[in-house]
Amino acid sequence: MTEPGGEVALRSAEGRERATAADLLARAFEFDPLIAATTSSVEHPHEARAAIFRASIDGTLLAGGDLVLAERLGVVIGAALIADPSGGTLARAARANAARLVSGARFLSLARRLATGALTLLNDADRASRRLAPPHPHHVLVAVGVDAAARGLGVGRLLVEHAVQRARTDSRSWGVRLETENPHNVDRYARWGFSLLGVVPTGGVDVHVMARATHDEQEQVR
Repeated sequence: MTEPGGEVALRSAEGRERATAADLLARAFEFDPLIAATTSSVEHPHEARAAIFRASIDGTLLAGGDLVLAERLGVVIGAALIADPSGGTLARAARANAARLVSGARFLSLARRLATGALTLLNDADRASRRLAPPHPHHVLVAVGVDAAARGLGVGRLLVEHAVQRARTDSRSWGVRLETENPHNVDRYARWGFSLLGVVPTGGVDVHVMARATHDEQEQVR
């Protein structure tokens, strides 16, 4: 998939590129309220942020999701982590449950590298998002980030639309859900077709849960 003009191409990451994507997302989320609350007070905040995203990447891919990279002139300038629906089939549900167990164990191992109470805050934010989630199986845009030098090129929207298209081509998916703790992102996602499902205050951070349908509900549940 390529942006008009052929400058930005999207592709699935290779195994060795997980660390590259985690590092990019760590930079992109430096000032995100949730990530900052869990890492800004530690000795090595960038490494802590990268560890969070590496654990998220490993867990999401284990469950069958995708890590998509945006590349321009051979340089990775953006990344999106997309989780596939955890329901719809027994195999998907079992794989998602196994991935959650593994991911939970990996996050527990990060506790000493994060701020006090960080795991509780991350878990509470995830629960808040799940409580407001659409009732049908759907994709989740776990994270999307763009390198600072590439902002303004439309890379973020390209990555988001890729997630939407992934849901659109999956007949078992209702659409795409995402969460953002940055209130400035809400209007942007609204312009891209997402609706605000609700806002949940969690540990001093407001979790904005948004979703975009890609299938008619009657069509999706057949």
